[in-house]
Amino acid sequence: MATFELKMPKLGESVTEGTIGKWLKQPGEKVEKYDLLVEVQTDKVNTEIPAEVSGTLKEIKVQEGETVPVGTLLAVFETAGAEATAAQQAATGTGGGAAPPTAQPPRPAPPSRPEPQPTRPAAAAGSGNGRTGDGRAAAATAAGTATLARPAPSVEPSEIRATPAVRKLAADHGIDIGAIEGSGLNGRVSRKDVEDAIAQPRAGATPTRAPTPSAAPLAPPRPAYAPIRGDQPLKLTQMRKAIADNMAQAWTAPHAHAVMEIDMTACMKYREQVRHDFKAREGFDLSPAAFIVKAAVEALRAVPLVNASWTSEGIVLHGAVNVGYAVALGDEGLVVPVIKAADEKSIAGLMRAVRDVVDRAKAKKLTFDDFSGGTFTVNNTGPLGTVVSSPIVPPGQAAICSSESIVKRLVVLDDDTIAIRQRMNLVIGFDHRVVDGATAARFLQTMRDWLEDVGPGVTLY
Repeated sequence: MATFELKMPKLGESVTEGTIGKWLKQPGEKVEKYDLLVEVQTDKVNTEIPAEVSGTLKEIKVQEGETVPVGTLLAVFETAGAEATAAQQAATGTGGGAAPPTAQPPRPAPPSRPEPQPTRPAAAAGSGNGRTGDGRAAAATAAGTATLARPAPSVEPSEIRATPAVRKLAADHGIDIGAIEGSGLNGRVSRKDVEDAIAQPRAGATPTRAPTPSAAPLAPPRPAYAPIRGDQPLKLTQMRKAIADNMAQAWTAPHAHAVMEIDMTACMKYREQVRHDFKAREGFDLSPAAFIVKAAVEALRAVPLVNASWTSEGIVLHGAVNVGYAVALGDEGLVVPVIKAADEKSIAGLMRAVRDVVDRAKAKKLTFDDFSGGTFTVNNTGPLGTVVSSPIVPPGQAAICSSESIVKRLVVLDDDTIAIRQRMNLVIGFDHRVVDGATAARFLQTMRDWLEDVGPGVTLY
């Protein structure tokens, strides 16, 4: 019997680790090829990994709840030799037979470290004064010892694999990020690596100079947080970690916000007129969200600078209009699946897309492709009861808009009459490196004008 090693696969372009949710098979069980083997949770989605071979699950290497990087050995199988070899070659990307050992060029041996030479006695140090010989020998020995004890220089900052948020955290605390050994994929320095380096002095790290006998004893280390009775620690989930990292990275951009009040009376009346026929035809209700996303798409066409990204080489205007739609999952977190080619969809098409991503998000059926390619985000916080918010621009985008609660208010009309109107606040958060206040206001005005003109002349299909 041969053995086959199942390793953590790369489940997405930006995914570097995964958490074992549940093993669906146990050691000793027979497994057929393509049987679902283990549930893996990532920062975006949950997925099930199938068995790549048929055989017997011999050993589980990573237990449920553990988070490991891509490439980590998860389990070992006993299986037929030919099938295990083929699966292993498919996993590693190798072809046919194995190359002979001589086909690989020999690696050069690493340079040996010079051993410090023992100090010669004064009589063997050469002619001249014995004290001088002792001094030279001692100096040479001290120099050799200092050379060996000197720490290796840190890596150049430009060569460090780390996100801007992690670099900023290290700089804010005076930590040399080049001296940190990264625990992430390919040596990537994670936020936890920097936090551990920050906490090291507080945790009683070895001082650089040994204290003299007369020095006072070191005080016991103080905890970073003193718990209070009744406190309950909550373990971070993969989703919460991802949200924290993404928001910290997003906040490195200079944010600004603008708010505009919109009269939704005509739009809501039109929705009431068509919603029953729409539900009879589609099987679900027509939400105001469909009109709001459509208004955002029209505004992105009119003000293309909002549909852009900031890069180190300048501003990139996106040709596609891919709208991210934020979906709240309660205390568990928030996901933002993307509606691709939103500018090619009608109001009904956008409603179908919104309903689809919301349903699949709550059922945890989203795929990695659902999160890629977003160029602008709509955050519909109105159903939560908010009247104004300050959304954070997702990394890689220039702006995000939030539609707040639609409420009835007494307003003074242009002819000085008082009327009850349905009003909504529309908020835009924008990266001020890309979008200025005037551009943001023009974007909101375009959305406002489109929404206030909604009526029988606007077609759903």
